[in-house]
Amino acid sequence: MNHCVLLTRPHGSNEELSRLLKLSGIQSLERPMLEIRPVQKASQLKTQALNLDQCSCVIFVSRSAVRYGVELLEKYWPQWPKIDWFAVGKATGNALEEYGIKAAYPEQAGSEGLLDIEQLQNLNNKLVMIVRGRGGRELLATELSSRGAKVSYLEVYERIEIEYGEALPSDMFTHGVDLAVATSAQGMQHLLSSLTAQEIATLHLVVPSKRIARLADEMGCVHVHQADGADDDSLLQSILKAALLMQVGREGKN
Repeated sequence: MNHCVLLTRPHGSNEELSRLLKLSGIQSLERPMLEIRPVQKASQLKTQALNLDQCSCVIFVSRSAVRYGVELLEKYWPQWPKIDWFAVGKATGNALEEYGIKAAYPEQAGSEGLLDIEQLQNLNNKLVMIVRGRGGRELLATELSSRGAKVSYLEVYERIEIEYGEALPSDMFTHGVDLAVATSAQGMQHLLSSLTAQEIATLHLVVPSKRIARLADEMGCVHVHQADGADDDSLLQSILKAALLMQVGREGKN
C-alpha cells in the first residue's frame, strides 16, 4: 500500500506501531505533538501516595498515568493494598499488567465506557483516586461523585505542546503523509491547528474514541476513522481499513 502514516504520540510510544506498519508495507513518520513530563510536587504527591490504602478504587486514565503513577506509588508500597484497579482502555490496562496489576477496563476505550463498568455504579462513601495528567477532563470525577464517591486526583504528569513552526505541514506532505494517528484530544487539536482547512479536509485521521472523533469533525476533518482503542493492534487494524478504503476510492476515480 502506497501510504505514509503520521504518528503523533509522545516519543517512546510510536516504535511498536511503526514496526507493525512496516511489516504491513506501510511507511510512517514520527512527529510527536506533545511532550510528557513528570510533575514536580514531591511532598504533595507523597502524601497522596501514602493514602493509597484508604482508596477503594484507583483509576488510570492513560499509559503515561501508569508510567509515572506506578513509579511513584511503588516507592511507598512494595506490596499493593487490596484495591479495585481500573484502566480507561486496553492499552492502559496492558501497561498496568506489565507491573503485575490486573485492571478492569471497557471494551471501547474512554471515560464514557469506563463509567458503564458494573463495579463503578454504586460508590456511596467510597474513596476513588484518579491517576492522570494535570488539567485532564472532569467527566469521571463529576459522574463518580454523583454516584456517592469521594474523588481525589493524583496528577503525575503534564503535557507540553511541541511547536514545529511552519515546518510541520510541508514536512508532512513532503513525505507523502495521507494518514495520521492521534490518540489524545489535545494532541489531535494541536496537529489540526497547524494545518490549513484544505489539508484538514483531505487528511485521513485515525482516533481511538467517539469523543476525539467528534472533536476532529468539529475542526473540519472529513475522513475520521475510529479504532476500537488506543492500543497498537487496534490502531493498526483501523489504519489498514482506512488505507483500503482510500485505495478503493482512488481506483474508483480512475
